[in-house]
Amino acid sequence: MALLAPLGAGQTGAQQIGKDQAGKDQAASATTAAPAYTVATLRRDFKDSFPIPAGEKLEYEVRLSRFPLPPISLGVLTLENLGAVTIPQNSGAAGDQQKPGAPLIEGLNTEFTPAPDEQLLRLRATAVSKGALVSLFGVDVRNRFEALVDMRDFSARVNLKEEKEGKKHIIQSTIFDRAEQQVKYLTTDLTKPDAPPRAKPLPRQEGMLSLLSAIYFVRLQKLHEGQMLTFPVSADEENYQFEILVGKRESIKTDCGKVKSVRLEPKLFGPGRFFKRQVDMTMWVSDDTKRTPLRLVAKTPKGTVTAKLLNFRKKCNIIDQEDEGKQKND
Repeated sequence: MALLAPLGAGQTGAQQIGKDQAGKDQAASATTAAPAYTVATLRRDFKDSFPIPAGEKLEYEVRLSRFPLPPISLGVLTLENLGAVTIPQNSGAAGDQQKPGAPLIEGLNTEFTPAPDEQLLRLRATAVSKGALVSLFGVDVRNRFEALVDMRDFSARVNLKEEKEGKKHIIQSTIFDRAEQQVKYLTTDLTKPDAPPRAKPLPRQEGMLSLLSAIYFVRLQKLHEGQMLTFPVSADEENYQFEILVGKRESIKTDCGKVKSVRLEPKLFGPGRFFKRQVDMTMWVSDDTKRTPLRLVAKTPKGTVTAKLLNFRKKCNIIDQEDEGKQKND
């Protein structure tokens, strides 16, 4: 998750801020017993009260700091809830030759036909490099992620990842096939038109999420301090069990002043996990029904990466500090 590993996804995004020692970390052994946490009961039914409004667009500036150098800007990450998807309906009349409609996700390199009764939500994220990442390192990143999720249980149905990083241009589609209980990856290298796409099937678990939908799924949960959110995610041609520890309620400084928030600690780092290297990461979300991600801090051997919500100043009513009594406690 980790806000799509600022300016990328998985190890690809992490590598853009400095080559790490992922291979060496694989050899590390986890000998220390993990503390016992209460596993949270996950919310899956949101049809009657979906708190994240359609059209919501959140923009984050991603920065890297390393003492004694001043912080440098790496790029901008944008998250969007595009709202419900209208599924084209065929009339079924004899001889009907209805023209095919536009694809549900532009650029999808495989076929996906939802059932007529499916209720789908469309999510999108873009990561665009700027500043030092371009001028100093020559890394031009323009990545796009899109996801369709089933509104009945928020499980993933389709995911698209388009990576445009320098000369690299890859499209990867992922179909979460319920009938065959498989996650079907299809990856096309657009710089090699003669090369066949790479296909990889994986077993699908019930309620499985994509990386992008996992960000929104966490926002929809009841967050109780000391509980661990755990759920299956398929990303980058691998299956994972994500764990997010819910921390304390805290007030953090924003452009709108101090805001009540919930501290989250993603446990996604180390051998056998989504990120192979060890990183200390913390994320804060607003302590209201929207659970808006406000800030992310990741401390790495190469420096500290932060993602800060840019357009929060326009949305200072996310939490009404003057009317705390109206907020409902989970």
